[in-house]
Amino acid sequence: MSQPTRVAILGLGQRGLQHLRSLWKLQSEGLVKITALIDVFEDNLAETKIQAYVDEFHLDSIYTSADFGETLASQSLDAIYFALPPGVHNGEIIQAANAGIHIFAEKPMSLYLNEAVEMEGVIQENGVISTAGFQQRYDSRYEAVHKFLADKQPVMTTMVVNGPLEGHSTKHTKTETLGGPANRVWTANFEWSGATVVEGGIHQTDLMRYWFGDISWVEANYIHRDASDIVDDGNNPYAYSVRFGFECGCIANLILSRLRQTYYSDSYESILWTHGHLKFEGNNVVAYYYDGPYPPDDTPTKDAVRHILPTSPYVDSTEEISRAFVRAISTGDSAQLKSTFASSMNSLAAVLGANASDQLDGERIYLKDFLAAPRYDRFRQKPTMVH
Repeated sequence: MSQPTRVAILGLGQRGLQHLRSLWKLQSEGLVKITALIDVFEDNLAETKIQAYVDEFHLDSIYTSADFGETLASQSLDAIYFALPPGVHNGEIIQAANAGIHIFAEKPMSLYLNEAVEMEGVIQENGVISTAGFQQRYDSRYEAVHKFLADKQPVMTTMVVNGPLEGHSTKHTKTETLGGPANRVWTANFEWSGATVVEGGIHQTDLMRYWFGDISWVEANYIHRDASDIVDDGNNPYAYSVRFGFECGCIANLILSRLRQTYYSDSYESILWTHGHLKFEGNNVVAYYYDGPYPPDDTPTKDAVRHILPTSPYVDSTEEISRAFVRAISTGDSAQLKSTFASSMNSLAAVLGANASDQLDGERIYLKDFLAAPRYDRFRQKPTMVH
């Protein structure tokens, strides 16, 4: 039996704790050894606090530290999970890759395209296994869509996600000590989240890519929040309309909202191919298409064209992405990963490009140009001083 993969987590906030819960299960199966937990706020590392989120957790021999560099130098690690707010990376992924440590980077990998490109380059240079945290690709319903569309020509999809500005629970990063929102809910703040399209909508964007392939161009328009309606630094726009053009020729509409004082969320998905459309109905994935003799003698009924797709049993997608990551490390084969760092760069460029398009009055931005053209330099650069 191979030795368990020695893992560390940098960032014990909401997402880091969710990863710890999955890794705690994998440790009980002998697949991993949780070696170190790192957080600049030491109270996030308290055993009693973590136990409120991870059943039966105990520190025992797990090393804890507020110092990433010191941990990297003193501990023997195979992999590190990076679960930081996306704007506060400070070279940690690059340091880890240079040390030959495998990388799990939560999405969005950065708010700054140049920083993410540098991360990707160092990961590639050192040949470490990497994945980005797009766990929805491991959800059985979304996998069913992926399989169904594999031999079809998509033409358009529309994904609508409405949510309250206050939808995220209080975060664990003490943003008030770092020049950020006083209430720590940094996902509502443009400067910290990169806007809802980047922080949240990147999930829908990546799912579209999972189904249709890479994105070629993006256009976007936002309805920005009025200054008189900003409370506790929650200044993200009211609404977002984003249009993607895919290399396969199809188009997509991503429509998001973050309204204050609504306290209600809902969503809608319409996925079209040349001869039918898909939608989610409760827990079912349903495809509407006619597969009888054409043309039919009589107009088919709704029931005649309604097909429920076979789906695998429910799995915890956060757990599944960790299983795939650990399996890739133990076998030395990253082909089984559904979202490597490199393959996820198109999703990141698309949502950061949406921000740029909105600031350029809805200009169509081709992502190949966005990655390199001098006219987009200011949208790619990380400010010299951040937070």
